[in-house]
Formats: sequence, C-alpha cells, structure tokens
Amino acid sequence: MTLRLDRRGFLVGTAGTALAASLPRAVRAQSKPVKIGLLTVKTGPLAAGGVQMEQGTIRFLKDKNYTLAGRKVELVVGDTGGNPAGTKTKIQELVERDGVDMIFGPLAAFELLAITDYAAQAKMPILSLAAAEDMTQRKPNPYFVRASGTPRSTCIPWPTTPRKR
Repeated sequence: MTLRLDRRGFLVGTAGTALAASLPRAVRAQSKPVKIGLLTVKTGPLAAGGVQMEQGTIRFLKDKNYTLAGRKVELVVGDTGGNPAGTKTKIQELVERDGVDMIFGPLAAFELLAITDYAAQAKMPILSLAAAEDMTQRKPNPYFVRASGTPRSTCIPWPTTPRKR
C-alpha cells in the first residue's frame, strides 16, 4: 500500500499537530472552548494574502467542526492593516480584551518582529507562517513556532569546489 500525501494534507496535519502541542496543558484540560486569535491583514496592500489566510483558517476549522484536540474552538480575527503598529495594537486587544489562548499569524515577518517582545512577556503561544529568522535563530522566543522556513535556514550549502565549464 502506498501512502500519498499532498502539500495541503501535510500543511493541515502539521498545523493541527503544532496547535495541539502548543496549547498549554491547563488549556487542554479545561472544558471551555479554546480561543484562537488570528492576526491577519484585511486592509491595505497585503489584504489579498491576509484574506486568503483567514479563509484558509476558517476552512480548516470548518473541516474539523471547530474542534481541535477534543476542544471546541472560537476564532477571533484581528486586522493588522499590514503595519507593525497596527499589529502590536491588535495582539494587545486579542490578549487583554478578548482573552485568546494562542495566536495564529501574523502574515508578514515585519509584523511578527513588532510583536515578539510583547508576546514573550505575555507568554502567548504563536503559530506563524511568517519566516522571520530572528525569531528562531538570533532572538528566540520560547512561545513561538514557525511553520515555514527561510532560504538561509533550509537551503543546501553550495559546493566548495568550482564546477567545470
């Protein structure tokens, strides 16, 4: 029997596993729904990608009947506007006003860099596709999981001997 795994299946499985693993044990043990804050761009020049990010997250949750790791999920979406200041404001609202248990996003690396100090201080788990290498290499945040890579962290080293022409 041959097991075929396409890119979408891999990403959905990886995201679900990362989510379940990143939830603190106290959150998983409670019976109330887990609140996930989605930081995305719905206005401005990056809006097309941000809207797709929101649609993909909603599709994933609908496919799972808004249940992950045996817990119901509530999604709270914050529009960052595609700028660092807006991103910082939205994460503060999601954490302090909406009481989310974890964050998906943001869309862009510069947004992620703007919120890393606040997220670490608030001990807020973040699952992001933004490939900010500083988050995992130079200035690691123990509450951050990056579900993507950068050329520097994923490339094969160039050969040290020149090729013959």
